[in-house]
Amino acid sequence: MYKQYFKQAWNLMKQNRFYSAVYIIGTGLAISMVMVMAIAYHIRTANMAPEVHRDRTLYVSFLEYARGNSNSSAYFSARTAKECLLSLKTAEEIAVTTDPIVMALMNGDSYAQLPGGGDPYKVSMMGTNDGFWRLYNFSFIDGKPFGEAEFQSAVPRVVLSSSLAKKLFSRTEVSGQAILLDDVEYLVSGVVKDVSGITPSVAADLWIPYSCLPSIMETGSREVDSSIGFLVGSILPARGVSEQEVAAELDEQIDRYNSSLRDGKIRLLNGLESHGKHVVAQFAGASIGTNQGGANPVNIIYFALCLLVVLFLMIPALNLSGLNASHMQDRIAELGVRKAFGARRTRLFTQVLIENMVLMLPGGLVGLLFSYLLVILFRNLLLAPGIFALLTGEANVELSPGMMMNPAVFGYAFLVCLILNILSSMIPVWRAVRVNIIEAINS
Repeated sequence: MYKQYFKQAWNLMKQNRFYSAVYIIGTGLAISMVMVMAIAYHIRTANMAPEVHRDRTLYVSFLEYARGNSNSSAYFSARTAKECLLSLKTAEEIAVTTDPIVMALMNGDSYAQLPGGGDPYKVSMMGTNDGFWRLYNFSFIDGKPFGEAEFQSAVPRVVLSSSLAKKLFSRTEVSGQAILLDDVEYLVSGVVKDVSGITPSVAADLWIPYSCLPSIMETGSREVDSSIGFLVGSILPARGVSEQEVAAELDEQIDRYNSSLRDGKIRLLNGLESHGKHVVAQFAGASIGTNQGGANPVNIIYFALCLLVVLFLMIPALNLSGLNASHMQDRIAELGVRKAFGARRTRLFTQVLIENMVLMLPGGLVGLLFSYLLVILFRNLLLAPGIFALLTGEANVELSPGMMMNPAVFGYAFLVCLILNILSSMIPVWRAVRVNIIEAINS
């Protein structure tokens, strides 16, 4: 039976080539818009080296220090990171890092060169703790990461990306060699494969212990200066530990910290963020939270993006529904004859849906290919590691075939085809099969 449906659908496509072409193009354009967002979201949220635990990782960023009517917002300081984050017992691993873009905006650009001369290279620098290398899965070409002892003692060590190592030394086997970073000498601990901006939590040209950065470790005498700073946290909960349990312990640690303050108090602005919400916050520049009790802008943007996807489906579905209605009007007589010979409404309904799906699938393929092209051409706009990177031109987004050709993406495309088929076909087909047999034949 179904084989006959597909055969008939193919014959109808050949007989109505103009209709088929319009339908395929309309479907392709509709699907491409949705698939661009689906592909971008998949690339930004799927587990992808070095961020191999995206599905489990929780993120904390902005803090607010409140003293009376005076509020100051920033990231964690070295002190609050140590007392509130690194002491969490519900976490398997905790990475505390600086944001390269924010550090560049606050302290100016960083430059690396060889001691004794050579061309200085502008670099993206990230300060990290030793837990960073256990949470994220880097591929080391040479050497190893710096460890806890080196971090705690603030020994100047650096891990280089392979491209930067080649620029500086013309090779990658350089562990134990020295470089100058902003006129401070660092010994190379290891070299890793280049990291794309698609993994913004780890993307940089080089990584050093943030304990070596005076702008991070040196704080003023004011209470606010020791409470907020330039550090963000990534938390991998222990196995079997829920997000709520981590959040509860973090709140306890913050309350304990607040008890040691004389004048003000700190609080998290956005709480813990899952990876999906963290991506939305990064891309939209909405990491800064709201006043207590106010709506979280991340949630608002998340909802807006979902609404946008629905609109991208509904508008073309309505257009295709009108096209289907016109086409079904021409087929009422045919459907009447089939009903006269005993065909049930459900069978006719199924037949037309299959016919439309046969048209949808090539349209879906066209839309998927077009969406790949759009993602490649506009990858910095769609996949930039944050709004600041996009505005400053620091986006370094590299794509690989493995990121694009993922079974999940093809699943998204088929699902969109199916939904679009049902939305655009259901009403016209239902109205057509309900026409009286005599009226249908006479038409």
